Amino acid sequence: MTTVAVGLLCVAAFQASSANAWLIVLEASAAAILLRCRVPRPRLPDVLAVAVACWAQLTVVWSSDVAQTRSVALAYTSACLLFVAVRHVVTTPRHLLAVGGSYIVGCVIAAWGLIIEARGAGGQASAWDMAVRFGIEGTNINFTAYSSITAFLLVLGLLKIRGQPRLVTIGLIAVLPVLASGVFLNRTKGALVALLLIVVYALLSELNPRAMWVAAAAVVPTLLVTVPLGLGQSALSWADSVIGSAATGDVLSRIEMWRYASSYWWDALWFGDGAGIFEIGNPLGIRPHNAVLAVAVDLGLVGLLGVAALFGSVLARRAAQCPVGLRVAGLFLVGGFPIWLTGVWEFERGPWLVLALLSMLPVQVAGRRGTRSGSADDLFAGPARRPSIRLMADGAVS
Repeated sequence: MTTVAVGLLCVAAFQASSANAWLIVLEASAAAILLRCRVPRPRLPDVLAVAVACWAQLTVVWSSDVAQTRSVALAYTSACLLFVAVRHVVTTPRHLLAVGGSYIVGCVIAAWGLIIEARGAGGQASAWDMAVRFGIEGTNINFTAYSSITAFLLVLGLLKIRGQPRLVTIGLIAVLPVLASGVFLNRTKGALVALLLIVVYALLSELNPRAMWVAAAAVVPTLLVTVPLGLGQSALSWADSVIGSAATGDVLSRIEMWRYASSYWWDALWFGDGAGIFEIGNPLGIRPHNAVLAVAVDLGLVGLLGVAALFGSVLARRAAQCPVGLRVAGLFLVGGFPIWLTGVWEFERGPWLVLALLSMLPVQVAGRRGTRSGSADDLFAGPARRPSIRLMADGAVS
């Protein structure tokens, strides 16, 4: 039954690369947990994920539009349940690669479609024109770019697993330029900045992982909170004007929306107005395009603290394990920062899936060199030597 449960999670992961697939992800994740045939062993992140899902559902009680809130609350629940299911079902490095690979494949298919379009008739002339954006019909163009960035981060994490088959390593490396090309063709500024930050951080963190992690852990959360509330917005506007043309969108409209959302949040500070109510209650009919404000107006300060504690507990535990854990946690923070700051990405399944998978990644193995038999370094020596390896939540090995 475990194999079937992992298969269902592979379906959920593949669907997570598509927009508006929350119901399939929800059903597949729930079925995977049930088929695992054992009660989940909850840790703090799992408890927090369940609490956030329940709180999102509870906002229906005081919502002014029950149908809208129920729909968005189910999207939150889908993301949270996928997070719990991955940490419950994924118990071996092979499971980790299967589920993570399914999400990567979905994102690569989307990115490859953009490459084919750019190579087609009339496409080559505009492939290098930053004013022309390539997208998939019926899918939000920013969603495709954000998914590619999330998959890019996951690939870098999976490459930290030592001793995996050479073909898997080659495959993971090969998809990196495909995903990067998809981001480039989308021309989404937040994703382009994220890609640059990932590459720079990956290089610098190899030299001093602890210093880079401390910088990321201090700067990213601070800016996510302070920028939408007014600090540094002039600098952000200047940087936005330098990065690209108006055809790719600008941050001025984001700033106006942040001001409106901040005021909206203060009217329902603790509990929020109900999941999804903000987007039907503001003149533009869109979400705040900032993860902090989006969760705050949906779930109030209570829900925001729950989500922050969940992500913080996973990343802090990951960073505390070893230098490789520091790099993985820092990459997730830095790579997600531009998207969380200016995009709609708070309850999409991609980042929650990747966070769950990275929390299971046995990075302490990759971080220990030259250990002797019986140590964690034997974990990825190959299935013939250690066939019964099991992963526990947060990357522990049993």
